[in-house]
Amino acid sequence: MRHGRNDRRVRGFATVFVVVAIAIATLVLLSLQSTALRQASAGREALARVRAEWAARAGVEATIAVLEFQTQQGGSVTAWDLFAAMDEVSAGTLDGAEYDIRHTDDRGNERPGVMDAHSRLNVNRMQFDDLMLLPGMTEDVADAILDWIDPDDVPREFGAEAGYYLALPSPYEPRNGPMRTLAELELVRGVRPEQVRGEDWNMNSRLDPNEDDGDLSWPPDSANGILDQGWGAYLTAASIDQSPTPTGQERLYLLDASEAQLVNRITGINPLQARVILDFASQDNARLEDLIARPLPNLASSVPNLGAPAQSVPALTEDQIRKILEECTLHDPNGPPVPGRLNINTVGMETLQYIAGLPVGFADQLVFARNTRPEGFTSVLDLLDIMGPVQVAQYSRLFAVESNTFVVSARGRDVSTGIEVDVVAVIARPRLPVVIYDCTVR
Repeated sequence: MRHGRNDRRVRGFATVFVVVAIAIATLVLLSLQSTALRQASAGREALARVRAEWAARAGVEATIAVLEFQTQQGGSVTAWDLFAAMDEVSAGTLDGAEYDIRHTDDRGNERPGVMDAHSRLNVNRMQFDDLMLLPGMTEDVADAILDWIDPDDVPREFGAEAGYYLALPSPYEPRNGPMRTLAELELVRGVRPEQVRGEDWNMNSRLDPNEDDGDLSWPPDSANGILDQGWGAYLTAASIDQSPTPTGQERLYLLDASEAQLVNRITGINPLQARVILDFASQDNARLEDLIARPLPNLASSVPNLGAPAQSVPALTEDQIRKILEECTLHDPNGPPVPGRLNINTVGMETLQYIAGLPVGFADQLVFARNTRPEGFTSVLDLLDIMGPVQVAQYSRLFAVESNTFVVSARGRDVSTGIEVDVVAVIARPRLPVVIYDCTVR
């Protein structure tokens, strides 16, 4: 009897042991399966993100290819041709992924295609009176912005220079040069990030879900389906004023040019005119656009050893002035980039409100005039239709008719998972090939 009881106990313990072992093995197997599933899911998600990112990059590369091709076409391309061509590649489909390129204009409307950096005011060109027109701007902040950009260490009346920034708990030095990105504004004393970014917290110029949900997630927003970009709707630091000429040649740098080179480049001018132009170009603060309002015979009167009466120097024709502006420069091609001007073909009505001193009604006249031109404005000289030559020369400090820098906000999407990745790239054509100045993956 005792042996039978012992056998039953042994069999009972063995059964319990087997059950426990099976349970442990099951738990281990489930744990391994769960880990494997998590790893597989993470792997699929990582692969999807890679696919989405490279789709977005494909959108950037497609835009670059179009920009280079259109630039190579030279003078045969109008302002509208360039943007129409880039719009054609603003969306695309790849194997298992797709991309689209969009931006929000200065009125909060989302549009397909790249953002023209020259449709916004370059903060590095703005004066005190311009800055004071921005929403929420104060005199101390305007002075601090100008102090950040200017090359000296002497603070303006209400400004701030290195002494202020170096005394901060986490010290840094001001740029004392042109800002490189708009986000750099946030380093200036008194500038708040919400002023610069508005609701566009990641600065991709697109209305993202977290920027249209009220207070549910950062940043706070109005949840009205319209992206408030803050100052970013009107300002940029990206645009540059250098570009290839319509003939595809490097611009003729007049401070190093000879009379013969200028005569060969600009059809119809003679050596006497070339001598006057080169003498004018060598003067301090000379600007080629001043030739619009200053007749060549008047300039000739101050040229030493001209060898002919000043009044015998023929005045430049409008076509010759146009050609000089297209083919020549007073900026060293090997020097630092020059902050870009506004493209009067693409600037919006809202942005024009932040230029101090524009004539009353100019914005309406400008938009009406360009809407009646099938090719858009092809030269700042076209502004002679709405203002006098002195005003055209003056405002050409701000205005141009071409764009060299573009912000490509490309969103890639993996079709199977819906995972999205944004690539925001700043591309420019100071010369060919096109240059990528900045690229951010989000």
